[in-house]
Amino acid sequence: MTNRIRKIVENIKNLYKGRLFPDEPMSLHTTMKVGGNAELFAEPKDVFSLALVISECKKNSVDFFILGGGSNLIVSDEGFCGVVVSMNAFSSIKFENGIVICGSGVETSRAVEFFAQNGISGMESFAGLPGTCGGACYMNARCYSNDISSKIEFVEYLDLENFDENSYKFLEKHIKMYHNNKDCEQWAYKHSPFMEKSAVITKVAFKAEKCQPEKIAELKAACESFIKDREQKGHFKSPSSGSVFKNNRKFGEPSGKLIDEAGLKGVKIGGAQIAPWHGNIIINAGNATCSDIKKLVRLAQDKVKERTGFMLECEVVFV
Repeated sequence: MTNRIRKIVENIKNLYKGRLFPDEPMSLHTTMKVGGNAELFAEPKDVFSLALVISECKKNSVDFFILGGGSNLIVSDEGFCGVVVSMNAFSSIKFENGIVICGSGVETSRAVEFFAQNGISGMESFAGLPGTCGGACYMNARCYSNDISSKIEFVEYLDLENFDENSYKFLEKHIKMYHNNKDCEQWAYKHSPFMEKSAVITKVAFKAEKCQPEKIAELKAACESFIKDREQKGHFKSPSSGSVFKNNRKFGEPSGKLIDEAGLKGVKIGGAQIAPWHGNIIINAGNATCSDIKKLVRLAQDKVKERTGFMLECEVVFV
C-alpha cells in the first residue's frame, strides 16, 4: 500500500462504513475479466461513506473512478492509479407509491426479476442485461429498441460540482434529484444527462405499471424469451463487455455487420478475439489483456473505415 493510500485509509477509518481492499485486481470486477490492480478498491455502504471517500481523494489529489457492474469497462493492464469506488453495496430495491426505487448498485437483471415477480410490466426487454441500474441509467442502455430512459421516473445523485475535502460534512447540499421530463436534448442514443455532470448516481426510480394477476405468467415468459435470445446470440458464451461499438444509423448497417463484412469475425490478437458468432463482441478467449483488446478495436476501426469511410465509435469505456 502506497503512503498516499495508507493516509486515506487512516483518515476515514473511524467514520467510514463499508469495505476497503488495497491493491485489488480489477479483473475480478469487470465482465471482460482483464485489468491490473486498483491502488484502493472502496465499497461504501451509504452515501455518507461514499462522500467521505471522495472528499478524502480530493483532499489528497488522488484520482477516483466510480464503478457500477463493470460490464462496459476495460481496465488498463497497469491497473488504476487511485481509488476505485464500487457502488455494489447500494443494493436496496423497493416498490412504493407506484414506483420501483433501486439503489444504483442493484443489478439490472435483479431489478427486472423484481418487476416480474411483483407483476410490474415495462422492463421485460432488459432481462438478462449485465451491469447495474446506475450504469444502465448513466449509459442510457438500449435493448431491443427500448431506451431505459423511457422507464425512469427520477434519479438521486451526489453532485460533485464544487465538491471539496469538507463536502461530506454538508451532505444535504450535495444530494440532488433529477426528475425525468422526457427532455429529448438531455437523453439520446447511449447518452444521458449524467454524462454532462460531475455526479454519482445513488438511486434510480422506475415507473411501475401493475398488470393483472392472470398476466404475471405471461410477463415472466416474456423476460425468459429475452434472456434466451441473448443466450442464442452468444452474449454469455465467453467473458466480454457486450457491444464494443455504438450503432450509427448514418452507416446504414449495424456495427457488427460492418465488421463481419470487413472479414474480421473470429480474428484474434493475443488472448482477445472478435467473437466468431458476432462482429460487435470482443471476447476474452483466454488470458486476454487490455492491450490485446485495444489492438482489436483499432483493427476493426481501421478496416471498416478503409472499406466504408465510416469511423466506428466505441461504446465500451477504457480506463
